[in-house]
Amino acid sequence: MKINILDAGIKERLGHHYDYCLRLARHYSNNGMDVHVFGGAGMDDETRAEFARIGKISALLRARPYQNPRRFDFYGGQILKHRKQAQIAAEDLGAVDDADFWLWPSMEAHEVDACAHRNVRGKIIGCVHSDPGVETQSVDAQLWRTSLVTAREAKLHLTLSAYENELRHRFALIQPASRFAVIPQPVEGPPRQEPKAKMDRIGFIGHQRTTKESPLRNVLLKRLVQDGFAITYQNSAPDVKSPDFEGVDVLGYVDDLAVPIADCDLVVLPYDVQFYAARGSGILAQCMALGVPAIAPVGTLPGRTIERHGIGPLSIGNGDAAIYQAIKIAARHYATFSANAHRTAQQFCKHNGIARCADAYLAAAK
Repeated sequence: MKINILDAGIKERLGHHYDYCLRLARHYSNNGMDVHVFGGAGMDDETRAEFARIGKISALLRARPYQNPRRFDFYGGQILKHRKQAQIAAEDLGAVDDADFWLWPSMEAHEVDACAHRNVRGKIIGCVHSDPGVETQSVDAQLWRTSLVTAREAKLHLTLSAYENELRHRFALIQPASRFAVIPQPVEGPPRQEPKAKMDRIGFIGHQRTTKESPLRNVLLKRLVQDGFAITYQNSAPDVKSPDFEGVDVLGYVDDLAVPIADCDLVVLPYDVQFYAARGSGILAQCMALGVPAIAPVGTLPGRTIERHGIGPLSIGNGDAAIYQAIKIAARHYATFSANAHRTAQQFCKHNGIARCADAYLAAAK
């Protein structure tokens, strides 16, 4: 069986683009499948070498997923971006050999169009990570709808998927057919053997950037250190400044985020509320797999997940004062949050993990 894994976001060793695709490629290859990974043009040598240890890797895809639409036009940027990126992606796919499965672990609407123009005949499975604005009929949502209709007209064998059930309900409004699967999270434990009773170490984990994690918070971190907490500040982005004072353990890129997360008693996810209103969190999934309580803002999808499982308090926004208040609540009621997180982890690990995720992708595509 031949599988193409395609993700223009694979360019460096950080983020879910690199992490998830590497895990999937390794799983499929270890199970005897012929895997070819197609990442972003300009991929660095370290990233290429990691994938080359598993199988074939090509730095091919030129359409960058996070380009600002205003770079294309101040008014019609979203439409022009979609049109130009679909054209570029279709040209790139001309260099991709056919396969039984075409797996897009982070699919964009323009890539659906590109598959239609390329006339892909294999089974296509694409994972989405956020709502494009279906309820408000945003331009992005309309472009998604247009691409999905194009896929149907081209008779593509396309299945969309997500790790969050909420996204399935959101996309249902623009799906011309009902091919949408909820896939297990590609992360796993093992969870702690027993819940911790005291909160000592607080973690700020991930690629520290404005839209995901808030910028450097020296005032908040110093206050937490003064309160007696140890801090783990993990930052995968080498070009972003990290704190430098006593009481804060700074980590750069790590091969496995589960290692620093498991060492924490609470993980703070100070996500931008608007950007993460309907966007999932791989770091939160890892916390759930390990049984580590977490904090995220009200009005975010991670926040709703935390509240549903009772694994931490929510902050009212992602400002320093709001996060500090939520941390104090977590400390006061830590035994309850920790017990809930431990119980949640037992169930989470029964239904998630890279093997279940990889198998579910192929089953959904069939």
